[in-house]
Amino acid sequence: MKIAIVCYPTVGGSGIVATELAYNLASFGNIVHLVSYSPPFRFNKYNENIFFHNVPITNYPLFEFPMYTISIAAKLAEIVESENIEIIHCHYAIPHTISGIIAKEIVNKFSKVKVVTTLHGTDVTLVGKQENFRKIVQYALNKTDAITCVSEFLYQSTIREFSPNKPIEVIPNFVDTNEYKRQSNPKLRRKFADDEEKIIIHISNFRKVKRVPDVVQTFSLIQKQIPSRLILVGDGPDFSEVENLIIKLNLKDKVWLLGEQTSIVELLSISDLFILTSETEGFGLAALEAMSCEVPVVCYNVGGLSEFVFDGINGFLVPLGNIELLANKSIELLRNDTLRQSFAINARKTVVKNFDSRIITEKYLNLYLSLINGSIL
Repeated sequence: MKIAIVCYPTVGGSGIVATELAYNLASFGNIVHLVSYSPPFRFNKYNENIFFHNVPITNYPLFEFPMYTISIAAKLAEIVESENIEIIHCHYAIPHTISGIIAKEIVNKFSKVKVVTTLHGTDVTLVGKQENFRKIVQYALNKTDAITCVSEFLYQSTIREFSPNKPIEVIPNFVDTNEYKRQSNPKLRRKFADDEEKIIIHISNFRKVKRVPDVVQTFSLIQKQIPSRLILVGDGPDFSEVENLIIKLNLKDKVWLLGEQTSIVELLSISDLFILTSETEGFGLAALEAMSCEVPVVCYNVGGLSEFVFDGINGFLVPLGNIELLANKSIELLRNDTLRQSFAINARKTVVKNFDSRIITEKYLNLYLSLINGSIL
């Protein structure tokens, strides 16, 4: 099969999943064309079946803002025509699905290319709810040939908000469990913490919706009872606010601010606990990656997280905004090595059984084939 995947290149679940999907599809022998305005964050390994297409954003004096949507559409139409693309897979409804639909219309006289839209979360829960975007999101969902959502939560949200005119398939996010597995590295661990200290980690893009200050406030409570260090991985709009809060709470000597990192497995492998404080999560890929590396997750019970973080089995779920309970549950795990180890083993089992990359990639391949063969109309 020949597939074009369009995504945002920045750090975040949608871009990461799109890029990892490209690698997995290529490993099945498919030809994949990645399309974005710069190489995606996780696009860092050569594969002879993957080709990257940079989208030039035209800056013409007549137009006050760059024409991103049109530029993507033009590039997609060009690739469909030159490479005989069968599937355009758009990650994030706005603007990528609109671009995919325009490209399909441009080439419809000589191509039967199909457009697949994968919804990741904020394209429905935040962007799509804005009144000035609602109708264009609904148009995109009604015009695309197939829709997938990364969680049951997002599926329900999409039905409730937009009532698309076609079925939606839930295909969750995934992890390469052969890559994301715990690796013993005592030397690296000692660089971040003493032997008697626990390591807590948080990974995100530091946007407002991630509520990273809640992580810092939670750690402030934890470290008063448990000798521990906090590793914060990522960067974004709230980075300065987080940094100032760390100083204000006198935690500078106990918190590592690492910024964006690519060696996530190494950092997860030295960690004892993953804390996630998002206000909403379409899925929660960072938590799944942590669990694959046998790191139990303590998080707010929001969005799609409860679909793989099982309270009292492989992690803890607490009500949104309850920092004290978040800290207490974290302390409960960090104090009890037997319980934490049990959660860690269960976390890994959950990911391997239900969210391994090969299992999920086959679901996408089956969807593509159904579209090409006409069994989805």
